[in-house]
Amino acid sequence: MSNTRVAVVGAGALGLSTALQLSQLGGFDVTVLETAHIAEGSSSRSIGIVETQYLNEFDIAVRAFGLRFVKALAASEGLQFNVNGYLRLADSDAALEEYAASVEMQQKFGIDDARVLDRSEITTLIPELEVGDRVGGLFGAGDGYVDGHLLTNLMGELARRHGATIMQKAKLLGATSGPAGEFLLDTTRGQLAADIVVNAAGGWGGLVGDLLGAPLTLIPQRHQAITVTLGKPLGYVMPSVMDYVPGSGRSGLYFRHENETSLFAGLHTEETIHGAADPDTVSWNTDEAFVTEIAEALSERLPRLEGAGLGRGWAGLYPMSFDQQPVVGPHPDNERVICALGAGGNGIQLSPAIGKTVAEYVAGTTFSLAGPGSKWDSKRIATSDPAVAGIKC
Repeated sequence: MSNTRVAVVGAGALGLSTALQLSQLGGFDVTVLETAHIAEGSSSRSIGIVETQYLNEFDIAVRAFGLRFVKALAASEGLQFNVNGYLRLADSDAALEEYAASVEMQQKFGIDDARVLDRSEITTLIPELEVGDRVGGLFGAGDGYVDGHLLTNLMGELARRHGATIMQKAKLLGATSGPAGEFLLDTTRGQLAADIVVNAAGGWGGLVGDLLGAPLTLIPQRHQAITVTLGKPLGYVMPSVMDYVPGSGRSGLYFRHENETSLFAGLHTEETIHGAADPDTVSWNTDEAFVTEIAEALSERLPRLEGAGLGRGWAGLYPMSFDQQPVVGPHPDNERVICALGAGGNGIQLSPAIGKTVAEYVAGTTFSLAGPGSKWDSKRIATSDPAVAGIKC
């Protein structure tokens, strides 16, 4: 009996995690179609943080899987996983109570180094940080970061070792049905037949969905980041800091250690508070308004960084779904199109769990993380209202 032919559209972190985990199962001929090169989109522009400091048990579970996945690649394949810790600040006593509950939930998933810190403990941990307007924080000592480009390319190389094919410079142009009901995918490198297509096209996911006859609302939001140059070495590895609480309705400053003379910083949100950018024409450079805003935020939160300045900046896309949650699973209009979309600014750390879930849908195996009924369930596409929920790309 011939193998099921699976085409994965998009060679970013989500697409190559899917290709890797499918090819490891066996029984599938996996081909990845990529318009440009591996990690050409947001995966190579990611800050690459991998952490578990969330408030909901499901959100913790999928990130704990991602953390284990990345640490396993570090142990087996030499991927550089930089353990510097991750601190989520709290602005109220109610938030601290949620953080304490998070610590207990994380222990269920093998995360035993998370703890709640008070102001004095935070100041000891990060002397340069101003926390007079914060009441404490949630700290994960074992959290860290990876280079998104290196992680994505490694997953691609491992997928190839297991028999997957990665076709770069193979833009999807259209799709029709073959005589046996299979997809005939027209690309810039010729035609490809597939029994199942995985839409993992990131910011281009809405466009690809239309080509496949499996539309969905997707809002690619442009976000920017910048290098913070230090006047002198810190003398220690600074933990990553997030001054944003999911569901707060605002952007928050984040920054992480890069090396002894620089940090990376940006403004993060997991909500759709910006308009949609055109992924084909978006500027990948920072703009003046962002530089001004980030400079002010950094001066307030890190006032004791002597001689610090701003260096090179860049932009990337947060592909946001209609309800700000990833969409993972068969599309309601065509169950042979599997969605792996809408990870927002969490694509690197969620890519292992999303790839695992897609592989379970395709293989028809028992779901271990985020199958039907979960907050990622693709069935909710059918009940969404694109005219109200967002802008269709």
